[in-house]
Amino acid sequence: MLTPLLILFPLVGALVVWLAPLPRAATRGLAFLVALAEVGLWLGSLYRFDFDTQEVQFTKTWEWFDSIGASYAVGFWGFSFWLAGLAIVVGAAAVAYGSWADRDRPRAYYGLMLFLIGSIVGVFAAQDLLLFYVFFEAMLIPLYILVGVWGGPDRQRATVTFVLYTMAGSLLMLASVVAYGVSVGTFSLDPEAGGSDNRLIFLGFVVAFAVKAPLLPCHGWLRAAYTQAPPEVAAVLSGVVSKAAVFGFIWIVLIHFPEPAQDFQTLLLVLGAATLVYGSLLAFRQPDLRGVIAYSSMAQMGLITLGICVLVVGISVG
Repeated sequence: MLTPLLILFPLVGALVVWLAPLPRAATRGLAFLVALAEVGLWLGSLYRFDFDTQEVQFTKTWEWFDSIGASYAVGFWGFSFWLAGLAIVVGAAAVAYGSWADRDRPRAYYGLMLFLIGSIVGVFAAQDLLLFYVFFEAMLIPLYILVGVWGGPDRQRATVTFVLYTMAGSLLMLASVVAYGVSVGTFSLDPEAGGSDNRLIFLGFVVAFAVKAPLLPCHGWLRAAYTQAPPEVAAVLSGVVSKAAVFGFIWIVLIHFPEPAQDFQTLLLVLGAATLVYGSLLAFRQPDLRGVIAYSSMAQMGLITLGICVLVVGISVG
C-alpha cells in the first residue's frame, strides 16, 4: 500500500486544505506539514526499496475494466522511484516558497499545489496506460489555474496559449492511448505484456510528449508560461513536469514501440539536436532571467532526448 499512499496522501491533504476553514497562517502551516510528511514517507520507502532488482516494486493492482485490460495498477521501477522523489522534494520546496511569499487565496493555492504533487507522483507510479493518461492530465489542471490566477500581468494570454498547446497534445495522446489498447488488447505497461509496431500510434505519442516537454517545434507555450507563472510554479514546470514528459517518452514511446523507435531514430536524433541548439541560442538572447530559464530548460530537454536516442541507436547496433 506504500505507492497508493504516496499518491493519495497529498491528494487527501489538498482536499482538507480546500475544505478546512482555517486562518491564513494555519492553512500555510498545514499545507507545508502535508508536503513535509510526503517527503518523510518517500524517504522512509527509500530504505525499503531494493535497487539491485530489475523488477517493479511496491505494486498494488485493482481491476477496473477487465474486459478491456484496464486496471488501477501502480508501482515503481528504480528510475521512476527517483523521479517520484524529485517531484515530492521539489513540490515541498515550492509549497515552502509559496508560504514565504504569502500567496493570496491560500486555501485554493496550497490545495492546488498538493494536488499537483499527488498527480505527478501518480504519473511516475502508473503501470497502466489509461491510468497514466488520467494522472498526466490531472497534473496539468492545477498548472493552468496556478498560472492563470497567481501569474504575472500577462497571465491570461500565457494561460490560453498553455491550454491550447497542451490540450492539442492531450487529445492526440488520448487517441493514441485508445488505439494502443485496442490494437494490443491491454493497457498494461508491463514490458512483458508486449508492445506495438504501429507507426501512427508511435508518432501520436511522440508529438504529444514533444508538446509537454517541450521539444522543437512544439514549444510555442514555453516562454509565456515560464515568465508569467509564479517562481515556484515555474520551478515545478522546469524541474518536474518536463521530466514527466521525458519519462513518458522513455517508458511508453521507446519501451513499447521498439520497432518504430528504431525506424525513426534519425528523426528523433535530429529533433533532439535541433531542440538543444535552438533552445541554447534563444537562452543567450533572452533579456530576463525567466526567459533564460525557459529556453535553457528547453535545451536541456533536447539534450536528454538526444541522449536517449543515442542509447537506442547503440542498443540497435549492438
